Parts: sequence; C-alpha cells; structure tokens
Amino acid sequence: MKVLALDSSTSRLSVALIRDSKSVCERELDTKAGHAGLILSVIDEVLSESGTLRVEIGLVAVGTGPGSFTGIRIGLATAKGLATALGCPLAGIPTLDAMAKAALPSSLQIMPVVDAKKGEVFCALYDKNGSRLTDFMNRKPADLAGMVTEDTLFLGNGCELYRDRFRNDLGGSYHEGPAALWYAHASVIGIMALDMPQKSRPSDVLPIYVRASDATLLLQKIRS
Repeated sequence: MKVLALDSSTSRLSVALIRDSKSVCERELDTKAGHAGLILSVIDEVLSESGTLRVEIGLVAVGTGPGSFTGIRIGLATAKGLATALGCPLAGIPTLDAMAKAALPSSLQIMPVVDAKKGEVFCALYDKNGSRLTDFMNRKPADLAGMVTEDTLFLGNGCELYRDRFRNDLGGSYHEGPAALWYAHASVIGIMALDMPQKSRPSDVLPIYVRASDATLLLQKIRS
C-alpha cells in the first residue's frame, strides 16, 4: 500500500509518501503566504522523488486540524480532489493527534499548543501513551494552568509565543519539546491513517475548526 499524506493546517506544509508503513519521502516547507500555490507542486516533487506514479496511490491521508482555517480548507480540498480523481479512499487524522503521536514514547503527558491567533492556542491534553484526555480546545494560554496538574511535555509554536506565560504559571511542570515536534508531520499522518481500521474510517472527512472562523463571526455580528 502506498499512501500520499499531507498537512497544511499550520504555517508548515508537509507532504509525504508512505510505502510498506515507512516514510519513503517527505518534504516540509514553511510559508507565511499560505499553501494554495505550493501544495500541488510539493506533491509532485514527493511523487517524483519517491518514484511513485499517481495511479499507484492506494490511500490519501490529510491532517484535519484544528489549525489555520484557510490551511485546513486547502489541504482537505486537495486531498478530496486527489482521492476522487484516483478512485482511492481518503482518511483524515486530527493534527494535534499526529503531533502527540510523533512525541512517543513519552514519560510525560503531552500538550500540543498551536497558535490560534487572537491570543489563543488550539490544544488538547494526552496521556503518556498518546491517548487524548480532553476534547480539542481553543484557550487563552493562562487557562492551561488549570488543566495541567503534573509534569507535561508541551509541543507546538505556541511554546515560542507563550513560553514565559507557561513557565510562570506552571513552573517545573512545564517541559518544552524540541522544535522538530512543533508541527504535524505528514509521514506520521500517513502511518496513522494506514493503521486505522478501514471500517472505522468515516464516509466523509470533515475539518476540525474548534471555533468559528472570523468570517462567520463577522456575519453573526452583522445579523445581530
């Protein structure tokens, strides 16, 4: 089985080709201008580098968020279009789940914190085995002190933005993971999708937004 996996839910675009449950090729690119004009070219680069024809892909996997609203939409639309064109299944993996998975094995519980703008982070708490203990949330950094009661490994670009707050509020319970684990890796998403029982894959892959987009909030404000 060859799996094409991608994630564009954050400022880092990640695309990987998985074969026999191993990553054959992975490309990651940081961008501040969005992924719309890059994602297809990076996919083509990964396929070419791995010597894979599009018709050989048996599964498409995509990170479903939470994260950038625009990035999630771009990634999901691209993945759905490819899966439809290739006539192969599509699997969605929550971005924070993939981040926690990449940190295993861990001796600490895990808290991915991804910049959600507006002074907030998208987050969820996981046990040391990578099982999710909470729902996906968007919270003010100060709110996390009430959720973290033991030593916890923090991952994500929220660490860079709110490191001082976390250290001040959590003290010795705050442990910061390496920058290599701050973003979801498409290779992890692909392997997680491959390990997902086929019968447990939903018929439609939906985005995980957690909160309403700015456009939706503006429309609600206008209507009220």
